[in-house]
Amino acid sequence: MQMNIITLTLPSLGTNCYIVGDDKVAAVIDPASDAEKIKTTADENGPEIKAILLTHGHFDHIGALDDLVSLTGARVYIHALDAPMLSDGYLNASRIFYGKDTVQNCAVKAVADCDIIKIGDLDFKVIHTPGHTAGSVCYLCGDAMFTGDTVFESGFGRTDLPTGNGADLMRSIKKLKDNFEVNHIYPGH
Repeated sequence: MQMNIITLTLPSLGTNCYIVGDDKVAAVIDPASDAEKIKTTADENGPEIKAILLTHGHFDHIGALDDLVSLTGARVYIHALDAPMLSDGYLNASRIFYGKDTVQNCAVKAVADCDIIKIGDLDFKVIHTPGHTAGSVCYLCGDAMFTGDTVFESGFGRTDLPTGNGADLMRSIKKLKDNFEVNHIYPGH
């Protein structure tokens, strides 16, 4: 299995967006903004975008969602507990940060802990890691883990926004540490 990972760091908060796939098909993880740039980058490197995997529903991880779905027809996956965030500016924190709602209206498929999402030859295992949000997840693919805002390069995501919970986040980090050995962590920021 050949896994290719392309990282784009996108505005407005420097969110890492990943294009992960083989030579033919790919998933986009957390399309923060600029759907055209995400699609053009995928096109230039070969794989067709078939899926969009959301680690959670905050505005800085979903900003290009509807536009990217329109450009690609990709299926969208998000944990059931975070699905309401897509259409609620308070829950996704856009209203809190910018005073206006950023909402997405595309259809989604709800995922749960231990689900497997197959994209081409790659399997993405869903790991529910509540704390940053109630429906935060990480995606494990081979020896790589895409952590969204559950784990950063030098810390972890905040818990003071809607559905955040510090005690849950500490339990989630312990779950990751005790149960998963990975060689590469790809954080949301």
